[in-house]
Amino acid sequence: MFKLLIADDEARIRKGLKNSLNWSDMNIEIVGEAEDGEIALKIIEDKKPDIILIDICMPFLNGLDLIEKIKSSVSNSIIIIISGYDEFSYAQRALKLRVFDYILKPVDSKMLEGVILRATKELNKFQEKRNYLEWTNKHLEENSSALKQSFLNNWLSGKLTHEQLIDELDFFNINIGKDVGLIVIKVVERLALGVAIKSWDKKMLNFAIINIACEVLNKPEPILTFTDDDGNIVVIMNIDQNKSWHNVGALIEEKIYDYLHYTAIVDQKKVSNILTVRDCYISLINDINKKTQYKPVVLLVMKYICKNYCVNDLNLEKVSKEFNVSSSYLSKLLKQQIGMSFIDYVTSVRINKAMCIMEDPTVKIYEVAELVGYSNQHYFCKAFKKIMGFPPTEFRGGISN
Repeated sequence: MFKLLIADDEARIRKGLKNSLNWSDMNIEIVGEAEDGEIALKIIEDKKPDIILIDICMPFLNGLDLIEKIKSSVSNSIIIIISGYDEFSYAQRALKLRVFDYILKPVDSKMLEGVILRATKELNKFQEKRNYLEWTNKHLEENSSALKQSFLNNWLSGKLTHEQLIDELDFFNINIGKDVGLIVIKVVERLALGVAIKSWDKKMLNFAIINIACEVLNKPEPILTFTDDDGNIVVIMNIDQNKSWHNVGALIEEKIYDYLHYTAIVDQKKVSNILTVRDCYISLINDINKKTQYKPVVLLVMKYICKNYCVNDLNLEKVSKEFNVSSSYLSKLLKQQIGMSFIDYVTSVRINKAMCIMEDPTVKIYEVAELVGYSNQHYFCKAFKKIMGFPPTEFRGGISN
């Protein structure tokens, strides 16, 4: 039922209004009477009536002032003024306050009935609209995950224009900053390494991997996590000066194996422009797809190097013994599959890690060298220039400019 408040300083007027119509037949319940504006205000705040019959001239707080006070808190309430003042100034102010109707005393019951019927018709429209909005919001909430998944796949498959991308990000309330980290995770189930693997439902496995990624990133919820059409798990996040960003891929791989006994290939890149996220994603997918064609021992050696690149005496013989293969066989295999010798691959990993570290201006060049496994700054600078074509100081200068 709709709730009705009668506010008038005269008791006989209030009684007359109560008895003038069969309110229950009109699906209306009288929830309160008020003899002055302050009492009316308290009832309105407590009961939130749908229809308010209000006199202009009341003690303490007159009707028009009361309407101004309550307009924002009961925006969907219908306010009907009942007044003995047939003056244009009152009617004009009532119109500005957007009251539903203005009835002069003495009140004609037929006229009142007509106004109330129009009011209930309007309230029914409000209710239908509210019900529809609640239904759409519930439907949207229930399907939010699927809608977001569809948006992300459309984005990374190049189906969205720049304007559509911005609109969709705004719709899903996704805020992407200047420095964006993109991580792609692919599970390689054929690499069990002799450990009994639990048979996981694909959705549950992906859910577990996303939780592991969030744990490593130390963020309860990155900007976006989803699974693309090829089953790759994609994480998009704001880096926010995360100094450990360059190590997160190796940590995610390690924890996936430790917790789930699955081997995963994880690649990551940082981008500084939202428009290049798709190109970065394609590049990562291509790199990962190449790696899935490598022999298991090559993948394991690459993981080992990515984890131990900071060890100063990392060498071919040591790694060969770790995987129980001859150094000549491993050297030949690396050259065949990744197109680099062992030392060249180690150097490339170290230089890439060094460039990530150098984004932090507080870390000195000699400290960078030590962090990536070089015993002295001179040897590091020589290796850096050989790969990049310029010294690390020039690279750092380019970042700051």
